[in-house]
Amino acid sequence: MPASTILLIDADTGSGETISAILTGVGYTVTTIADPKEAFPKVGDHQLTIIDVVRGPKTAFDICREIRSTPALSLLPVLCVGQSDDVEERIHFLEAGADDVMAKPFDARELEARVEALVLRFQRSRDMTAVVSADGLTMSHRRQSVAVHSPKGGVGTTTIATNVAMVAAGQRPDRVALVDLHLQFGQVATHLNLDVKQTLADIARDDSAMREPELIRTYATRHESGLHVFAAPTSPELAELITAKHVDRILTTMLQSYESVVLDTGSWLDERTMTAFEHAETIIFAVCPEISALKALHSLLDYLNEAGSVPAKATFVLNNQFAREILRLRDVESALGTRVATELPYDAFLYLKAVNEGVPIVIGAPRSIPAERFVKLATAAFGADMIEVPAATETRKAGRFAFRRR
Repeated sequence: MPASTILLIDADTGSGETISAILTGVGYTVTTIADPKEAFPKVGDHQLTIIDVVRGPKTAFDICREIRSTPALSLLPVLCVGQSDDVEERIHFLEAGADDVMAKPFDARELEARVEALVLRFQRSRDMTAVVSADGLTMSHRRQSVAVHSPKGGVGTTTIATNVAMVAAGQRPDRVALVDLHLQFGQVATHLNLDVKQTLADIARDDSAMREPELIRTYATRHESGLHVFAAPTSPELAELITAKHVDRILTTMLQSYESVVLDTGSWLDERTMTAFEHAETIIFAVCPEISALKALHSLLDYLNEAGSVPAKATFVLNNQFAREILRLRDVESALGTRVATELPYDAFLYLKAVNEGVPIVIGAPRSIPAERFVKLATAAFGADMIEVPAATETRKAGRFAFRRR
């Protein structure tokens, strides 16, 4: 399950510390804020809000009612903590819009169970949500976007992005886009053995393409699986022509043209990457079991936690790149302070073969354990419809080192 972030509104220091300790102990990330006015703008950055003790002109009922009456926050789950076992108090919370109410004193296991139930319910409803089209009459599948990132290079962001995108394309050909936002030296095209003619730099020069969903599709290179690939520029000089504003306009239009968009953001953090994070509904952070990589990711998460809502979207993937077990899964989770959604097994052959031949593992070795893990990751990112491994492709037999000029 993706890592979950919880906002706790609590003016009672002791009570707040107790609730926070229980939930962080089972892997949640908890942010405690005493002032409701300060907390309200941060509700949308978290997957669950818990309202405990509130002091000031507004009551806990008022805060709950205000959250529920705000359109952008109306679907986010709210758990309220009653200060006594008074039935009337619980009824007032429910009337104010609380999804669940828990009375004091409570058992730690009860708190864990209620929180887990609300988080899972929210995630399932999000996966099933449909959107109304511009005419207000027809319904369509919800647009979904996933970014893949790591602050340390060489830990597999492109491998993860291409395989996750390939799983999605296997379910919905021609409705999934893979965007190489590793702008300076992106290698998505190499991983898919594609000879691209146009790149993101070409789109950035075309104002019409950045506005028109059908026109932007003409800049994609279509993989035989039905995956549409938007390649990185062919040189660092061209990459500099793409601004954060370009990225914003391109991704806005792509999400009108495709049902699912996967973004390989590489390992460089700048305004363009932050813009991609804003568009993404899920951000997959790749990490290898190495102290320096863990420290880099921990520093990045600290920065992003202050900068905005990124941690609420985070999913973590442990890529075991070493033949010997250096750090165990529980060590990595302890260092990050959260759960790891998927663990990619070490393999001395499959990953290199996939890159050198330009055939992703889910296509070239669909029954392998790595392929199964990529399908699991795609399912976590996009929903339960991503459960089948795409069939192996027989039409093209790549050479051992099938590199092409881009």
